[in-house]
Amino acid sequence: MLTSLSKPACGLNASGALHSTSSHDGFHVRRTRSAFIDDVFASRSLLDADGQQQPLETYIPPEQGDLLYSLVSHLRPQRSLEVGLANGISALYIATALREIECGMHLAIDPFQHTDWRSVGMVTLERAGLRDLVSLDPRRSQWALPDLDEAGERFQFAFIDGSHLMDYVLCDFMNIDRILDVGGLIAFDDSDWPAVNHVIRFALANCAYCVYPTGVVIEPECGRPRLLTQFVRGLVKRSPRLQRIVRMDFVLRSSDLGIEGRCVVLQKTAHDRRHALLGQLVPF
Repeated sequence: MLTSLSKPACGLNASGALHSTSSHDGFHVRRTRSAFIDDVFASRSLLDADGQQQPLETYIPPEQGDLLYSLVSHLRPQRSLEVGLANGISALYIATALREIECGMHLAIDPFQHTDWRSVGMVTLERAGLRDLVSLDPRRSQWALPDLDEAGERFQFAFIDGSHLMDYVLCDFMNIDRILDVGGLIAFDDSDWPAVNHVIRFALANCAYCVYPTGVVIEPECGRPRLLTQFVRGLVKRSPRLQRIVRMDFVLRSSDLGIEGRCVVLQKTAHDRRHALLGQLVPF
């Protein structure tokens, strides 16, 4: 179990657009120094298992990669995982951090790596000299994650970037929660998508998680609510009766909860102690 992120340990020694926020326990985003990653973004192409060039069309932006790299460098997890390897860009940043801190192993779960993605992610990790740090589970996450729990595996960092359907994101989150140490982090890709945003709000309202302040907002939302919207929201906040009939995400904006940009990070603060027979559900 991780009890503190301010003095991280490993094993037995237990930076789209950016907008600054307040960071936590000395954490700050650092640029990833990797000539290989720089070349990937410069060429906008990757090699598949047959040695054919494949265009770099689906990827996290470098700023988000720097965030993942910095989180792993700071946390120093013994085990990390991600749902959705795709072309391997996120794994590149995570494994680069693991190589530099000289500890930790990474697990990627992706049933489409050898089919739809033509093994591009694993080939990319091999070319970067990071393949020895990353293992692949080619099954669907709803099968792979419960098996990890059954086997008693523990993780300290996770990145969710699989299916963006709300029920699948929720399934990934709940299964990861069961194998994540207290103090561990979960980063959500595309947290500004409604389905992903909904799951994050659920986690904050109903589970033992808080937003981990990274100090940056990647691709912040532009514009402000109209004056009429602000006025109505103010009325609702002052009226318990109106709050019972108005959606909670209108009353309390995601930005009020610290959910901003395309990659939000949550920290686990305790094990799940909810009573299964009480049917508790806090509005979110």
